[in-house]
Amino acid sequence: MSFDLWLRATAASILLVPSAGTAAAQVTTAEAVTEEKQDSLADDQNADTGAHLDEIVVTGRLGNAAQRKVEASYSITTLKDTDLRARAIDNLANALQTIPGVWADDSAGVTANNTRVRGIPRGGYEALAVYEDGLPIQHDPGINWINVDQFLRIDETYASIEAVRGGPSSIFASNAPGGLINFIPRQGTAELSALIKLTTADYGQARGDVWIGGPIGDGWRFSAGGFYNWDQGVRDPGPVANNGGQGRVIISKNFARGSLSFGVKYMEDNNFFFDAIPLIRTTGGEIRPVPGIDGNYDTLTGEEDGRVVIKTPAGIRDADFNRFNQSSDLQFTIKGDVAFGDTTLNAGFRYRDSQTNRNARGLNNLSTQAAYLTTSPANTALAAFASRGATALRYVYATDGSQFPANANGNGYLGVNTFQSIQNPISEMIGLLELGHQFDTGIGRHDIKLGVYGTAADWAHDRNDGVGLTEVRDNARLIDLVAVNAAGQVVGRVTDLGIARYNSRFANSEGGYEDVAAYIADEWQLTEQLRIDAGFRYEKIWIHGVSEGARSVNLGDPDTLADNNAFGGSGTFNRFDEAFDDQSYTVGVNWQFVPNAGVFARYTNTYRLPQIGQYRDNVLPANVRSQSIVQAEGGVKFQTDLGGAFVTVFYNEFQDVQFTNTFIDPQTLLIRQEVNYGDVETIGVELEGNIRPVPFFEVAGTLTYQEPEFKNYTYNTAVNGQLVSTSFDGNRPSSMPKWLVSVRPQLRLFGDRVRVLGEWRYEGDKFNDDANVVRLPAFSVFNASVSADVTPTVTLIVKGSNLSNELGLGQGGGQQQLPAAIDGNIILARPIFGRAVTGSVLFRF
Repeated sequence: MSFDLWLRATAASILLVPSAGTAAAQVTTAEAVTEEKQDSLADDQNADTGAHLDEIVVTGRLGNAAQRKVEASYSITTLKDTDLRARAIDNLANALQTIPGVWADDSAGVTANNTRVRGIPRGGYEALAVYEDGLPIQHDPGINWINVDQFLRIDETYASIEAVRGGPSSIFASNAPGGLINFIPRQGTAELSALIKLTTADYGQARGDVWIGGPIGDGWRFSAGGFYNWDQGVRDPGPVANNGGQGRVIISKNFARGSLSFGVKYMEDNNFFFDAIPLIRTTGGEIRPVPGIDGNYDTLTGEEDGRVVIKTPAGIRDADFNRFNQSSDLQFTIKGDVAFGDTTLNAGFRYRDSQTNRNARGLNNLSTQAAYLTTSPANTALAAFASRGATALRYVYATDGSQFPANANGNGYLGVNTFQSIQNPISEMIGLLELGHQFDTGIGRHDIKLGVYGTAADWAHDRNDGVGLTEVRDNARLIDLVAVNAAGQVVGRVTDLGIARYNSRFANSEGGYEDVAAYIADEWQLTEQLRIDAGFRYEKIWIHGVSEGARSVNLGDPDTLADNNAFGGSGTFNRFDEAFDDQSYTVGVNWQFVPNAGVFARYTNTYRLPQIGQYRDNVLPANVRSQSIVQAEGGVKFQTDLGGAFVTVFYNEFQDVQFTNTFIDPQTLLIRQEVNYGDVETIGVELEGNIRPVPFFEVAGTLTYQEPEFKNYTYNTAVNGQLVSTSFDGNRPSSMPKWLVSVRPQLRLFGDRVRVLGEWRYEGDKFNDDANVVRLPAFSVFNASVSADVTPTVTLIVKGSNLSNELGLGQGGGQQQLPAAIDGNIILARPIFGRAVTGSVLFRF
């Protein structure tokens, strides 16, 4: 870490010794409850998964005193470690699928997935702050190509998850207009406790999780654990798909009037990015894979991808396309709180140093062999190699030179792919300090919180791509197009080991940002039943750095056309130095007309500040600004021993929603980045509930219905060499199903020693594009798991996913026609994973 980063962080956070209070206002009262729950792993294992009357909320609190979930004036979902095990939740997108109002697609694998929250048309994790132990895992969770899910792995060191939708999340957290999810790690226990979980799967998985915690001495406790995983993936790419792990240690102590903890976590993990495959939408509307592809289990990525090299004007790119997405993250955390009567002070600090290398292949489009010969540079190849006697062009397998058949794999298609190599280091220092005070007045009791937040970061984005040809099949091989003479001898190459164009995209940017924020909030308990709360936040970010311009270079290899037009750095750096600020406020009211039931309403006016990833390309964006968001919600909630329900109606108006459009300018052939603005209005309803009519049977479920619609939104595209402006007013934003439903029945048999959990999950249709041209159909998924306590300390867990082997489409790319080749249109989409079975054995000590 540079000394400059230390200085900037000090200025940004004003030597906060920042706080773990933030969104997770874990004051002594709440910590005591959490600690008591964690002191018995055996009790935790057999606790039921329904509503809990005394469940304490520690995320998104406007005040400091302990508050039950049913008393909150906003929508919150909680998951315990038993829920995570029973549903085999192992990544962030999996976890988000359990939350009403959130669409999460996990078809990319462990990382690089996509989400939408309450109709917000921002992809990745741009609308949802993701915290761990009350501090951000990454200040901005949606930075381009380094989304926060790169650095979060769910294992047995987590005790629970709490997720807030809307509500006060944007008062306490940056970049959280849609909500905030907080992963709460296990703390050390009063007595030595441990668990070991071993997991395998029918796709070659071997995984081990371990956790141990207990006393050290003089009141200090420790919590340590982590995981290591190896698997081939449901869609086996040939090389190992996922390989890596993480470990963490937390040392803590509770004092008479507060607590102190120190934590360190290190993660190093390689994960395969599962990209789109080609499918056919028949004239009858049926979706099926192209011949030669199994939509449930195949991927075009294969062993030969490891032979791909990207040549640049600066030399060979350091990229290994058989190692896929490589992420590492080193994180240090210090937290503390102290109470002086009715006054509390919470402080916390986090430093992280992370690196992501994204090596992935993405399918751009399909081509027939004849059609590809009409494209550049193939259509100039005979002329280019005429002096060598070229008389014909031939398709061959790139690695052995054998001929590529006209009807290879039952389709004969060529896949035109982009091989992306993107490196993104980021180092951050994050801190927050909170002061809370409770006092009585003549009318009720006030619970006030004052907070300041600061962060500083160094960041870089380095990108080199290549366009390549492959066949279309599982684990596709590389294809070359060669020029041959009359004797059939190769005299020149249009492509070079599968690459049709070296360095088709170039970016080299580096910089950093500082962010400071201050907020104030008050929970005013007027009577035992009536509470009003309000909060205000002001935030400012400074974004600065340089981005290198691009130039086209002929790399000079006379034997191939692939290097004739390679982008490289121009040596000219464009500086960006921007500052943005905005403010948000919220007002809510809660009427708890009986202790376990109430109603609430809330109005929030918030924002989403720009982020440094918008400045990653060689042409800097113009007219970047903060977006304004108006939110209103109201709901009813109740909990009883027989179950509970939380129903929320919400309305969102997103003004000046920012859309970054990156494309190749048809005139200059340079990368062009446009920043467009439009509005989106959404009205919807969320339901979360459970019913337990008898002790051994329970049904839990979630439901979301939403109606998002564009207003005042135009978008530029390149059509036939010209820029065309199109209006999307009235369209539904992409990747936004109107319906999301999950129903989960559970049987608890033989005195709770056997637990059978089923799940039916329904996802309504959605559009793959804002133009609403490509509709992805609705689908249903059936999952089931069985947990059996063989002994009081040994549990077996088996889960089956997508038991009906549904070909559901998570998200997709474009749509194209291949004339006279198929019945219908080709769409590029990323299906969910096919049927899979995992099994675990859990040992508790």
